[in-house]
Parts: sequence; structure tokens; C-alpha cells
Amino acid sequence: MKHFILFTGHMIDAQNRQTPRFPAHKEEKARREIKLRLFHQKLIIESPLQGIASGACGGDILFHETCVQLGIPSEIYLPVPPGEFKKGSVSFAGKQWDERFDKLLKQLPYYVLPEDKGDAANMNIYERTNEWMLEKTLAGGGKNMSMIALWDGGGGDGKGGAKGMINMAREKGAAVGIIDIKKI
Repeated sequence: MKHFILFTGHMIDAQNRQTPRFPAHKEEKARREIKLRLFHQKLIIESPLQGIASGACGGDILFHETCVQLGIPSEIYLPVPPGEFKKGSVSFAGKQWDERFDKLLKQLPYYVLPEDKGDAANMNIYERTNEWMLEKTLAGGGKNMSMIALWDGGGGDGKGGAKGMINMAREKGAAVGIIDIKKI
């Protein structure tokens, strides 16, 4: 049976972000920490690994790139079709992030949130996508799942971000390994 590694993390900061959360100068340190966590999973988990995350600039893209580098199959889960997602969650960070996103879409399977998935009346598309990814990874009862979060420990900019995903995962009994952005 597969062992799922679910990832959530902050997007890279926009240039005009007033309060830094994931500044661009921390990208390589974040990549290194993600790589260490994934490498550790490869060492201790005997089952085949499967990465799952969304595709935003910052943590998500770093996670998928690192999975590719380490030979861990990975899947991208998007709340909206790729072009629309890229406009809202990738392009603001610059052309290099657009190119990296496009490259991952060519390398990895991706899925777009089905319209009937989740509680659309009470959850936004990001929360529903988080729930969808959790559903997939917790299907075996949670014993075949690990979660890595690149997080600053603070609140989010809105519902459906890293904090929301971490809380949702913990409510469902998942253990969450935190990479504290403030400490890297």
C-alpha cells in the first residue's frame, strides 16, 4: 500500500507584501528542509511513497520539484483549471515561477477540484481542495500518511491556506511535521 506525503505551505511573498511570511531569500533553505523531510521519509517508510500538494508558487512547487528530484511520484491538486490557478497563485511571483509551474504540469499528473466535491455552501475552493487532498491521503485511516507543512505559525491571509489545512489535518488525527519558516 502507498504511503502518502501530504504537503501544505505558504506561497512565496509578493514583492509588495507588508509583513514578510515566506520571503524569496528563504527559498533555498526551505527547499533544503523539504528535501531533508522527504529523504527521511524515504529512509523510514517501507511502502512506496506518493506526494500530494497543490501547485502554488513557494512551498507547493518546491515540494513537487523535490519529489521529482528524489524519484517520489507526486500529484498536483488544483482548485481551478491550471490557467486560472496560475494567474491567482503563481504568476504574481514572476516568470520563473510560471515556468516552473508549467514544467511540473508536464511532468506530473494533476487534478482539478470536481464541482461536486466538498461543501460548496460553507467552504471556499481552497478549503474544499484541502479537504479533498486530506480525504485522498487519509483513505487508509491515516496510518499510511505523513504531512509536511512549511509554515510560520501565524494566521493565514484567508481560509484555505496552510493554517487551515494544518488545523483540518489535526482535527482528523493526522500528525503534522512543521518546517518553521521563521527558523530557517
